[in-house]
Amino acid sequence: MFRVRSPYSAVIIIFAIAFVIHALSLSFTQDDAFISYRYVKNFLNGDGLVFNMGERVEGYTNFFLIILMALFGRIGLDYIIVSKVIGIMSGLSIFGLILFKGREFIPDDRSRLIPIAAAWLLLANGAMAYWSISGLETVFFSALVFYGVWMASARSFLFIPFLALATLTRPEGGLIFLLVMIYYLISGSYRIGHLALMAAVFAVLILPQFVFRWFYYGDLLPNPFYAKTGWSSEYLASGLSYIRLFLKNYGFGGGLIVIPMVLFRFIPQRLKLFLPVIIGFIIYVGLVGGDVLHGYRFFIVLLPILYIPFTSAIYFLVDKITKGKSPVRAVVFAVVMIACGAATFLIPRPGLLRVREFEIGLVSSMKRQAEIIGQARSYHYTIALTTIGAYGFYSGAEVIDMLGLTDRTIAKNPRPVWGIKSTWKERNYNVPYLMEREPDLILFSTGLKPSAPAEKALFLSSKFRNGYYPVFHVEGYMYTIFKHRDDYRGPDSYYSDPGFINLYAEALNYNRDKEFDLAFEAAGQSARSGPPDFYLPVVLMGDIMLEKGELERGLNYLQQAFEMSDGHASTAGDKLGRYYEMIGDTATADIYYNAIMKVNRL
Repeated sequence: MFRVRSPYSAVIIIFAIAFVIHALSLSFTQDDAFISYRYVKNFLNGDGLVFNMGERVEGYTNFFLIILMALFGRIGLDYIIVSKVIGIMSGLSIFGLILFKGREFIPDDRSRLIPIAAAWLLLANGAMAYWSISGLETVFFSALVFYGVWMASARSFLFIPFLALATLTRPEGGLIFLLVMIYYLISGSYRIGHLALMAAVFAVLILPQFVFRWFYYGDLLPNPFYAKTGWSSEYLASGLSYIRLFLKNYGFGGGLIVIPMVLFRFIPQRLKLFLPVIIGFIIYVGLVGGDVLHGYRFFIVLLPILYIPFTSAIYFLVDKITKGKSPVRAVVFAVVMIACGAATFLIPRPGLLRVREFEIGLVSSMKRQAEIIGQARSYHYTIALTTIGAYGFYSGAEVIDMLGLTDRTIAKNPRPVWGIKSTWKERNYNVPYLMEREPDLILFSTGLKPSAPAEKALFLSSKFRNGYYPVFHVEGYMYTIFKHRDDYRGPDSYYSDPGFINLYAEALNYNRDKEFDLAFEAAGQSARSGPPDFYLPVVLMGDIMLEKGELERGLNYLQQAFEMSDGHASTAGDKLGRYYEMIGDTATADIYYNAIMKVNRL
């Protein structure tokens, strides 16, 4: 019979159970995880480690996890479940290292309190649980980094293989290794010759992946590196905002970093390696612009090595305040840590739950649309979109990633447009290239409304405005898909000022919020300032007038839009048909109905 031998063992068991429950309570699958799943699926089907068959592009940055999923998938296990189990087990391994080995840092009576406090903060952190169950490599990578940095702080050469595996899991593992080497050099821990030997061993361990990448994909770096990175004031501002929001939600207003830095000389010697790694990685996060995903994924790797110096520093302060009185010190420290844990859990939780619900809705929507379009198009087709994960996995289509993660041309030759307003961080795209490929369908992440810069920039293209039109279909709620017109053979010219498309997106937002006067004004400005063939704001103006009860004006706008679109404005034609049917003019109604029946289909 299993027995708990000590109170400390009971704490470990309770923390482990609580972490698993916390992670499972947030169960979801991140859309980006499905990119890796599609690579694994194609590999297991014998089509190679590719996203689209015949296109060798490394659109992932988690090589080691993909290999593990493929190995487990080969023996018949569900690799999606495997990815989640790996995430949770990785989180448990972090707790295990903190609680079992944390006492090695401080050889006195504090040794039990500090690891428990650090593990408690990690347990309370919703982002840690969130990414453990997401299907991504985040927590797996974090565990490898934590073990590597831990070994490095003990001057054990085992840190090299751990950080090598971390680098094979995410490229940032190489940055962690570099930061450790810099600390060793500055602190005088090793001679140059020893450091060179360590670097050589590390290079040998990661070299096979580079060889594979070069011969299989023809690149030295993963394609997302080219697609996502950039060096500009915009990226820096975005990165600083990302850091600020993390410190606001999870960093006690900056105290999580500032307190250990201020008390650097008072924290245990083995913890001193942690702080340069933390600072160096935060600088990197700022320079690359933060992360495109919500939930502070980039900071998960730092959480274990943040909490240990922080709790150690807080203990030092409490010890000074209570003048070393043991019972009082323990009580005050416990109260402070409980308060910190409560703040870590409660403050960001509403936002985290909103992000989770959005991601669940996105995956569900993309899966359903892949099924609907697959039923309508039993033959091979190409589709371009900005959220390629779930759609790509659940469809057999050739998927063009408008952001370039799985497309070499867009990643390496972006053609961004100045003046497009968007909250999206992904600003690399290439509309002329996309128009040359002429995908059969283009799907926006938010339906009819363009939100990503890559989506908004499409409307500058005359080939898109005239050669694609929105198809609407209802499955619980209306889906919108832009379909290619096979009969359009016009040239592709580009409107210079993107202001009109910003106004159109604003109009749709106002209309969604039922601020109809503001929506009508923005739509009118969009129609007047945009190219003469841009009929979508005119449709919106007609819809708004009908909503306000101004029938004649609404019908006039809808008729104008229908004529501008050469009969492809389906919603305008539908409402015009309904009106004429209502007044008994069935002949005219049938003209509109027949016209939209020809075009409003996938």
